[in-house]
Amino acid sequence: MTKRILLVVVAFFAALCLGSSARGQAIGSFSGTITDKSGSAIAGATITVTSQGTGTTREGKTDETGHYIVNYLPVGLYTIRVEFQGFQSAETKDVKLQIDESRELDFALAPSTVSSTVEVVADAVAVQTTNPTLARSSPLKKSRSSP
Repeated sequence: MTKRILLVVVAFFAALCLGSSARGQAIGSFSGTITDKSGSAIAGATITVTSQGTGTTREGKTDETGHYIVNYLPVGLYTIRVEFQGFQSAETKDVKLQIDESRELDFALAPSTVSSTVEVVADAVAVQTTNPTLARSSPLKKSRSSP
């Protein structure tokens, strides 16, 4: 009986130690605020975090205050890209994330350039090049009645 209790206690402590080491992985996070050049928050912007070592990506979106968080990332070098329709994308490369680090990176997006295409469509005027005379329409002739 005492061996059984001792075995349960040892198994409990072993599970406790293994569980805490699994939670003690080398992870970190990126967070920040996305605004436009005037300082207004951009809600719904997409943040893509790409590991430069493995090529894996994680995405996040900004909330209504322009805040984002991408967490549970392994340590390493990252590229962070921010995109939102109507704005130029922004990117930061070689951002080092260390153990238990919470890096805060804010971005200010500039409006994208507006490009427009104008297409002019016109009917071509027919020009007669074989006849050198100037043509005029003739006036209607009135007929005279004799009295």
